[in-house]
Amino acid sequence: MRGSEIILLDAEVTSVINTRVFRARLGNGHELTAFVPREQSPPDGRVYLPGTKVRVCLSPFDMSRGEIVENLKERGET
Repeated sequence: MRGSEIILLDAEVTSVINTRVFRARLGNGHELTAFVPREQSPPDGRVYLPGTKVRVCLSPFDMSRGEIVENLKERGET
């Protein structure tokens, strides 16, 4: 199936670039640029702080950037 090739991985925010773009590190040490899509931006403008655990969606074609799809702290995970 085309379009179903996505990779979901857990990452940790390491720095804030702006309100919707962050630097994140995967468990294996790989650094990437993670972003929050405009449609999913919280209305209060909350920013993920360094150390926040998130789940990112990566394309197998570009592993240097990913979309933040979930904040793992909100779910109660560690």
